[in-house]
Amino acid sequence: MSDPISTKIQFNVEQLLARGRLYQALAYFFRHPVFLESQFPEEEKIVEWQEAIKIIQSPSESQLKNYLKLLIEELKNIDREGWIRQYEQYFGHTAMGPVPLYELEYGEEESLRQPHQLADISAFYTAFGLRVNKKIYERIDHAGIECEFVQVLLFKEAYALNQKQEENALTCQIACRRFICEHPGRWLPSFSLRLARYAKEGLMKRIADFAFAFVVQDCQLLEIPSGPYDIPLRPVQEREEMSCLDCSSKAGCHDHERRK
Repeated sequence: MSDPISTKIQFNVEQLLARGRLYQALAYFFRHPVFLESQFPEEEKIVEWQEAIKIIQSPSESQLKNYLKLLIEELKNIDREGWIRQYEQYFGHTAMGPVPLYELEYGEEESLRQPHQLADISAFYTAFGLRVNKKIYERIDHAGIECEFVQVLLFKEAYALNQKQEENALTCQIACRRFICEHPGRWLPSFSLRLARYAKEGLMKRIADFAFAFVVQDCQLLEIPSGPYDIPLRPVQEREEMSCLDCSSKAGCHDHERRK
């Protein structure tokens, strides 16, 4: 069987930017509300997300449009305090909430795997001149950070194509496809389904529905596997050990920063 990452699926500049904006939307909704400049995204940003769905030309376009519409409507009907309560109810105050926002909280019991995965994620960021912001402590395997990284790669590829820098564009394309396949495309579907089961209704349920539909359809467009959809959480003891390891390394935060 051929390596699914080796298949080159071509997107034009407009499509790359559109996919990047939708990963930006996921990063926005995965971020803790206290770190958002305002509770509600600017109307211009919402329009960009809506237009992005049209530009991608996905077979799931109507479903994605509906999920985004329901998500925005739910957001309009909740105040900041309510959003914070829902966020902390399902995601918790630490990595060990009912629905963890961290990739390494999902998977088999295998302690040695965790530092290696963190190193792999960090290597992706470093390779593209990015580092984590030390002012807001969050692990580098946070769902929002991974989505922001995909957004950066897509925007970089679009810029390279626009500048006729074919080699740079190909480098970004390969890295983006591999990162999605090995990281968000692998665990975000399971995370989203878990969140949907726990939330059942309200803003978090709308976020879960949109996240699942978009990530799965993006993997389909890239012709790479998504899921599995039922990844179990790691045992509590191992998760506690991982949290201690992460605190000692202080690796992670919500926002990427370019190296100076």
